This record gives sequence, structure tokens and C-alpha cells, in this order.
Amino acid sequence: MAAKYYGVIMVNVQGLELLIVNLKNLKPIEHVKKDINLGDDVYQDQPVKYESVSRVSEALTGFIQILNDYGVTNYKLFGSSALSQAMNSDFIADQLFLHTGLNIEWLSSSEETFFRNQNISTELKNDAETENSSKQTIFLVGITSGDTTITEFYKGKFFDSTSFALGPIKIAEDLQSLRETAPNSIGLLNDYIDSKLNDFYIGNPASVVKNQLPNKIILLGSLPMQSLVQNYKGDSSKTISTDDFTSLVDDLVDASDQYLIEKLQVSPDYIPMVLPELLLTRRILRLTNANEIGFSDSGVVDGLVNQEAFEQGYSKRDFTPEIIQMALNLSKHYDVEPIHRDLVTKFSLHLFDQLKPLHQLGRRERILLQVASILHDTGNYVGIHEHYLHSEYIILHSEIIGLSKDDIRVIAAIARYHSSTTPNEDLIHFQHISAESRRLIAKLAAILRLADALDDDRQQKIKKISVSIKESKVVITVFSNANLAYENWIFNTKSHFFTEAYGYQAVLKQRGVKAK
Repeated sequence: MAAKYYGVIMVNVQGLELLIVNLKNLKPIEHVKKDINLGDDVYQDQPVKYESVSRVSEALTGFIQILNDYGVTNYKLFGSSALSQAMNSDFIADQLFLHTGLNIEWLSSSEETFFRNQNISTELKNDAETENSSKQTIFLVGITSGDTTITEFYKGKFFDSTSFALGPIKIAEDLQSLRETAPNSIGLLNDYIDSKLNDFYIGNPASVVKNQLPNKIILLGSLPMQSLVQNYKGDSSKTISTDDFTSLVDDLVDASDQYLIEKLQVSPDYIPMVLPELLLTRRILRLTNANEIGFSDSGVVDGLVNQEAFEQGYSKRDFTPEIIQMALNLSKHYDVEPIHRDLVTKFSLHLFDQLKPLHQLGRRERILLQVASILHDTGNYVGIHEHYLHSEYIILHSEIIGLSKDDIRVIAAIARYHSSTTPNEDLIHFQHISAESRRLIAKLAAILRLADALDDDRQQKIKKISVSIKESKVVITVFSNANLAYENWIFNTKSHFFTEAYGYQAVLKQRGVKAK
């Protein structure tokens, strides 16, 4: 049975968390948390103190002992995006490895959102047929120390996700400064929060939302806030109406620390975050036109075990469509022509699947190619000349839920090399990338170049292709009755890089289509 057990350890600025599950049924076996405050150093741009890192190492050693006691051999260590921003994050990773033998995998904020949302997102999909969910838009709100992410679900389906570099730590710092200089500090702080959140619906006031029906927000992983609300209300319900929450905020704006600790049982460590998080949540309620707040303890570790269960074949929960939807949203934002985009994506994925004996790549790499195919022409929004360079820039400076920073860099490079320039002709730019990533980028960019060549004039003369591997050639048969002289010329030009990357010559053959 232990072979089906999987352990996830997460280190963030609040401490550590261990979750052990049975992958076969996702049943939790053990769930342990250890609070260690690392945030003070991180958010004050100071190195995390040696003593704090030692405490993390000690707790981590204890977690490994628990894993050993259960006979768990499959486990991984992850680090939060916020902790990765520490001035000495490299040294932290090295010290943890020296003490425990575990390599830490840093998550991006987009990955954290992706994993944090998964459990509640599954519940929303399961409830999609109910009357309430069909009418309501649900906003999943993840508030971490330094960031806030709002993810929108409509009729149980993922719609969009937006992140803001705004969290309770930053608000707390500004609140302290304002209280020393401004008579109406709360009012000014509300305006400041609104100015950051207004980008949620660009061009509209914060109070204007697209769906005027009452909505709901669900706060994810906010156990201290949930406990505070429950103690304030005197019950254990996991919801509170917007009116009741507004009254709560008004009552607690000037509450003393003693009152919060004794009456509402707030942890002393959480005291500085109480008012900032309350104010931020109240503004999000106004922004989303929500009439109710729900709470969920769904966390990043839950999504990480879901991912492992899916990859090991124990679960069918696949959240890849959310990644693809975000890429489509981004392409729409930059006015990418959808017919060409979709056809090139279709050809790219068909080529990838048929060429697997040559590239030996897997599901994750297929996703990277799919996203690159969707976004390869975003640079036209800036300018047609050298648009591939603009595409690279746009992708590098975008966030796509579920993708790491390395993933984004790979996708951006694929887009850069989909057109005329190749990595071999651009060695200065390409040499900073690892050899493994260079090979991956070359293989995927070579495929995208072929797919793009088949619709280079945007006339969709080719609707269907087939692929066969013969000796040292890859024969791509296109089905079309049109004159493909231009496509042949472009294909022959772009296929040279495919030969360099794969050692196979790409050959284009045309087959007519019989009228039905």
C-alpha cells in the first residue's frame, strides 16, 4: 500500500506543511503544519536569518521521519513564490538540501493559484447543474502575504484569472505610514486598494461588473480569517453575507489587539494582518458584486497531490483546459486572428503526436507547444515587422495560470523562433539557456515553423494533414485542391531548421480532395 502513498512538503513564508495521501483514492493519511515566520525578513528585503532557516531544516527533518514511519518513498519538496523572492533563496535551498537531501522546487505565483484552486474548482464543476451555480459567477480569491489572485468561474467552468501584487503585508506597511500622516487613513487606504484592483475590469469603475446578478466569492486557504469570522458570529458556518461582513469590518476597524486576541481568539502573529485583509476582502466584495463570502481550506498541497495522482494514472482530474483557456484569453486580448491561430495549433499538435517516435517528448511538452501555437502571433499587436520578437516580449511579461517561469521562458523562445530566425542564427540570445532547454525549444519551434508554413498566407487552403516517417524523411501529406505553390516555397524555406533539429528531411506532398 505504501507504494501508492505520496507526500508533499510545502515551505512558505508562514512555515511548513506536510500532506500524505493515498493516490488511489486521494484520501489524506497525515496532514501536519509547522508555523515558522519567514515573512518579516522576506518583505523587508532582508536575508532570511540563519536561525529561521535552521528551524525550517529541523522541521523538515521531522517531516521526513513521519514519511519514513509511513513507508512513503515518493515525496517532493516545494517552495512558495514569495519565499523564492528572498534575497538568499539560493542559500536557503542549498542548506535544506545539505541537511535533508531534498531539492526544493520553487513554484510561481501562477502555479500556486492553479494548484490552490483545484479542489474547489472540482466541486464547482460537480455542482454546475444546480440552479444556483448556473446563475452565479463564483470568484475564488487567494490572498497570500504579498499577492492577491481572483479566479472567475461561470456555470462551473473556469473563465479567467487575474493576479495583483497586493497583499496584507504591503497594505499593513502602508496603513502604518498613513496613520502617522493622514487623518482619514482608512479612506485613503481604500482608495489605494481600489486603484490596484481596478485593473480587474479595465476601463470600468471598481463597482461595475459584467454580470449584475449577485455573485459569490470563496476565500481559499484563509483559515485565520475564517476563524475570526466564526468567532465574531458565534457559529461554525463557512459563509457570511456581504452585509454582515461589512458590519464586522466597521466594528473591527478600531478594535484593540487585546480585544482581537481575547474575544475573537486571533493569534498574536496574525494581528498585523487582520485589518489589511479585512479591508482588502471588503473591496473585492464591492468589485465583484458579491452578496456572500464562503471559506475553503483548499490549499496548494491539495492541488500538488491531485497533479501527481493524474500523472500516475490514478485520477482523471485534468486541469490543463484552464491553462489553455488562459492562453486563449491572452491571444484574444492581443487581437490574434483566431482562424489562423486555431489551424496552426491543430497542425502543431497533430505533428507533435505523429512525431513522438522522433522527439520522445511527453504531455507537459505538448502543452507548451499548444500554448506557444496559440500565442505565436501576439506580437502583431505591437507591429508586424519582426513580430516574433514582440511575441517573445509579451509572453515573457505575461502570467498564465499553471505555468512556471521556466515554462514561460520556453514558450516565449518557441514563439521567437517560429518565423524567420532560428536558434542557430541567434546564438548570442540562445546561449544563456541550458542545453536541455535549447534542445526542447529547437524541437518544438521546428514543429511550429512547419505548422505555421502550412497557413502562412492566412487563406486556410489546407484543412487536413497526415504524417508518415519513412527512413530519413518525414512526409507531410496535405489535402487540398488549391494551388499550393506559395505554401511549398514557404515550407521548403522553414523546413531547413526541422532537418537540423531532427536529422530528418521534411517533405510536403499534396493530395486532392474529392468532392462529396
